Amino acid sequence: MQNNSEIQLIEDCLKGVQSAFKALYELYRGYVYTICIRYGISAIEVKDCMQTIFMEIFKSLDTYDPEKSAFKTWLSRVAINQILSQKRRQKINFSTLDSDEMNVVESSFSIPIESQMDEKTMHEILRKMPTKYSAVFNLFIIDEYSHAEIADMLNITVGKSRILLHRGRVWAMQEFKKFFKDSMHSILKANNI
Repeated sequence: MQNNSEIQLIEDCLKGVQSAFKALYELYRGYVYTICIRYGISAIEVKDCMQTIFMEIFKSLDTYDPEKSAFKTWLSRVAINQILSQKRRQKINFSTLDSDEMNVVESSFSIPIESQMDEKTMHEILRKMPTKYSAVFNLFIIDEYSHAEIADMLNITVGKSRILLHRGRVWAMQEFKKFFKDSMHSILKANNI
């Protein structure tokens, strides 16, 4: 459900009111920044990426239909598409997999270790995830796209999307376990245990 001030802001942007563009940017810049960081945009590139995203948002604002989705949902899709386009231009090939990666056996993790760490630490660990895994991981786990949608967005098969997600999950769990092992070792050492 859109609030009236947001609807008015969008209408003012469509009319070319400069203060509305600035207000819309200020309203959503933190949200877009978070999306950029989640999708592995480096601190050096994040400002340029955000600029590209907002230029696309303002350019495409007339295509936004409030009857189809909330503005934040539409904005998220524009931001994610821009980030993925940038990664494609950087020639990150999501469709290339090692032959051993094609023989994935699904596994489950019984200990939800990620629930025991703070959000900042989790984001720091996930930022280190290899790019070919992080895009699918973010799209599926955080942004709740289906494998079919991800496959379409990344120009890969649904099967490859599932494999990349699995590999991303395995990578994340290994990193989380390493973090907790190192943390426990530090605690024991500090307490002379």
